[in-house]
Amino acid sequence: MTNEKQKQANIQKVERQVERWDWFARIVPIVFLGISLVLICLGVIDYKQAFWTALGVFAVTAVTWWFWTIYTIRHLVHTLHRASKNLHEVREEFKQISREVHDTKPNK
Repeated sequence: MTNEKQKQANIQKVERQVERWDWFARIVPIVFLGISLVLICLGVIDYKQAFWTALGVFAVTAVTWWFWTIYTIRHLVHTLHRASKNLHEVREEFKQISREVHDTKPNK
């Protein structure tokens, strides 16, 4: 039973991570553009500095997202492999039960 709880916890963990990435993808560009525009208008930075900062933030985000995606796909593959293995075991048990039922039927 604890194994089932752990599986559910892992699924919920991945779902929360997906939600966080979704929020990050929506909020960060808007916040970055807003801050950049304010700083450019105030003369604190120029367009070139804003561009290079955006490029750096994008690169870090892309690499982080890539590693997270690989981790999540690996987790999904392990989960599907376990499910496939369990289905194979159930199929074999059904075959065995079918043979036993067939063997116990009276022959005509």
